[in-house]
Amino acid sequence: MAFLPYILVCAGEDSGDVIGEPLVKAFCSQHIDVKGAGGRRMQSAGMVPLVDFEVLPVSGFGDVLPKYFKLRQCYNELKSSLESPECLGLVAIDYPGFNMKLVALAGKLRKPALYVAPPQVWAWKRKRAKVLAQNPYVKLAVFFDFEEQVYREAGCNVVRVKHPFVNSEFGIRSSELHLERHKASHGIAETEAVPSQCCLLLPGSRKAQALRNLPLMLKAVQMTRKSLEISRMEITLLAARWELVEVFEKALRQFGDGDLIRKVHVVESPQEADARRAIYQDASLALTAPGTATLELALSGCPMIVCVKPDALTYGFARVFVKTKYFALPNIILNKLVYPEKICAPGKEQCTVASIAQEIASECISKQNPDTDVLYSKLSAGMSLDQLAAEFFRQFIKRESE
Repeated sequence: MAFLPYILVCAGEDSGDVIGEPLVKAFCSQHIDVKGAGGRRMQSAGMVPLVDFEVLPVSGFGDVLPKYFKLRQCYNELKSSLESPECLGLVAIDYPGFNMKLVALAGKLRKPALYVAPPQVWAWKRKRAKVLAQNPYVKLAVFFDFEEQVYREAGCNVVRVKHPFVNSEFGIRSSELHLERHKASHGIAETEAVPSQCCLLLPGSRKAQALRNLPLMLKAVQMTRKSLEISRMEITLLAARWELVEVFEKALRQFGDGDLIRKVHVVESPQEADARRAIYQDASLALTAPGTATLELALSGCPMIVCVKPDALTYGFARVFVKTKYFALPNIILNKLVYPEKICAPGKEQCTVASIAQEIASECISKQNPDTDVLYSKLSAGMSLDQLAAEFFRQFIKRESE
């Protein structure tokens, strides 16, 4: 039987699918097969799926428990694939629930592993950095300077890479847009500012979490719908992938406010970054769950409010163990509160809705003006994902020549 070498790749959610796409393309261009876990982007790039991607996106302990047996089955499939002699190495992307175990297994098997967007040890579970530092077969690739510092101090083999959402055209357009909005909001521009047209809702890519966040966002819009700004807005509900479109449409039908729901249009978020940027730049406001979408919105110049309703178990755990000043990525990177952050504590939904509604009323009028150039420069440092893939691939060329 012919030896068919491949690289195993594991991404467990949509943000990882975005990161994994250029990596898969780079490996396939070198005529190396890629198998593993990933969404439509990675599969279109050439990855052969080994598990059902729809099972994987989960958020918090309360979401994991109902899916435990399906998740366990998926992990065992990936574990067996990594143990196969045909598997040359592992590329892990975020998703620490699976990937910390797979990276450890790769170390035991003496197979090279590349961990892109490793665990957020700067927020909690810093001991994970020490565990990764003890594995001589893993290299870490991080997007943020504060991540690099923590991992380097722990003794890890770490490299900085450019964030996939950033390119030169993106930075130029975003900076210009922020400047225009800043001038208009301060009466500097001679022409009248463009009136509010659209409010975006981005409840998240993980189904259970999104269904908790969506009613929170809808109630906040409902509370402010009689305001002049909101009354002129259409509402676009962005689904991270097409499987969520039907889920969101069903949730809207159950919401009960017919007048509001008729203004809501459910749209699948485009796969191409340029198309997503166009949507964000045309919007007047976004209510978004925390995550990588906040970076795209910030770089696109879209004012936003970051809000989340975690399950009770996760909320309680985070209150004790997570130690961060902010939870929205742009705020963390800039180290200041540019975008309002709202966490809905158990039993406090009405208070949170009212707080978000107050922010909506103010943010529709006074546009946010973050340090976009600083944000862009921080995300542009390091090598590209293509270069990272080529460097990882060279290990296999060297091994064959020895």
